[in-house]
Amino acid sequence: MKIIGTMLIIMGCAMSGHYFAGKYLIRIHILEELEQAIRFMYGEIEYSAYDISEVFEQLLPHSSYLKGFWEAVRERLLARKGQDLSSIWKEAIDSEDVFALLSHEDILLIGELGKNIGSLDRQSQLGAFKLFEKRLGSILEEAKSAYKGQAKVCHVVGVTAGIFISVLLI
Repeated sequence: MKIIGTMLIIMGCAMSGHYFAGKYLIRIHILEELEQAIRFMYGEIEYSAYDISEVFEQLLPHSSYLKGFWEAVRERLLARKGQDLSSIWKEAIDSEDVFALLSHEDILLIGELGKNIGSLDRQSQLGAFKLFEKRLGSILEEAKSAYKGQAKVCHVVGVTAGIFISVLLI
C-alpha cells in the first residue's frame, strides 16, 4: 500500500511539473500567434486598406489563444462609446485571462502595439508593425531558447518534490 501511495505522490508531483512546463510552452504559442497576427494586420492594412475593425474580424478564424481578445476589441470598436482604440485595447488586455500566461514585458509590448496602431496614420502604422514584429521576434527567440532549460527544471523539481513528500510521509 505504501508503494502504491508513493508512486501516486511521485506521479502527481511529476504531472504538476509537466503542467508548469506546459505553461511556458503556451506562452511561446501565444507569442507566435501574435507574431502571425502582426504580419496579417500589416498585409491587410497595406494591401487591402481594410478598416481596423474589419482586420480584427479577419483575424478571428486564424486565432486560437487570442481569439477572445480580437473579438473583444472588435466588439468594443463597433460599439464606440467615445473610446479610442488605445483604451479599448487596454481594457481588452485587462479582461482576457490568456494574458496571465505572458510575462510583464510581453504585456507591455502588446499594450504599446495597441497605442501605436490606434493613434498613427497608415504609413506610421505599417512602420510600427515592422518594429513590433522585430521586437516580438527577439522576445520569441529568447523564450524558445529558455524553454528547454525551464521545462527540465519544472520536470526535475516536480519529481524531486514527489520523492521528498513521499519520504516525509513514510
